[in-house]
Amino acid sequence: MTSYTELEKDIADLSQQVAHASSAAKSGQVFSVTDMPKVTDYLCQEITKLDDKERARLSPKLLALIEELDNLTITIQSSLELVKIEMKETTSHNKAARAYTSANTPGKK
Repeated sequence: MTSYTELEKDIADLSQQVAHASSAAKSGQVFSVTDMPKVTDYLCQEITKLDDKERARLSPKLLALIEELDNLTITIQSSLELVKIEMKETTSHNKAARAYTSANTPGKK
């Protein structure tokens, strides 16, 4: 069983990773969140093994972590929407450029 102190540190570490990922997403940088679900599952499983008093002491930290994860999800979704818009605009610009250049090619009508 993982101790209260270890879980508290693991929560703090995950919180830092979430903050880094959120910052990276907001600035358009590439980041990885592939380990976050595994770490979150691990924390959830190990916290249930603590006694009631220790779980209660971790509760505010867990609620804050949940909010951070929710905010990261929102940030990622917003970033993806912006990427979709940029891709559509780029495709439209490319189509317009092709149409313009092919319309100005001698001998084509």
